[in-house]
Amino acid sequence: MKEIEELIKLAAYKHKIDMQKGREIYNDINWLLDEIKAEVDEVKEEIQEQNSPFLEDELGDILWDLFMLIEKLRDKDLISSHENIIKRALKKYQERIFALKAKSLEEDEKIWQAVKAKQKRELQEEKEQYKK
Repeated sequence: MKEIEELIKLAAYKHKIDMQKGREIYNDINWLLDEIKAEVDEVKEEIQEQNSPFLEDELGDILWDLFMLIEKLRDKDLISSHENIIKRALKKYQERIFALKAKSLEEDEKIWQAVKAKQKRELQEEKEQYKK
């Protein structure tokens, strides 16, 4: 989606500005995580109010803060890119959701947990490869 690419570019530009300013708070990962938590609370309020424009705005704030967090983590070489996160999320949930049978809640929960356990093992194996 073109808009997501533009938002990623804008977050990268904003991160560059933050680095030039040198204010520690703008580069503090924990501060950004707290900002995301605060935005989640605002989303909860707007859901209760059934206020669609404000709800969409608050969800946009979460998306923005998340993209900014990704920029900060990328700058610290803790992750590689927005795209890799999106690819991982897509793979993860495709594997989980396409495995579901929709016959019973219990059966689907077992399937979900089995796929999740398999994915955790794969992540652990990947982590071990990075150590070498």
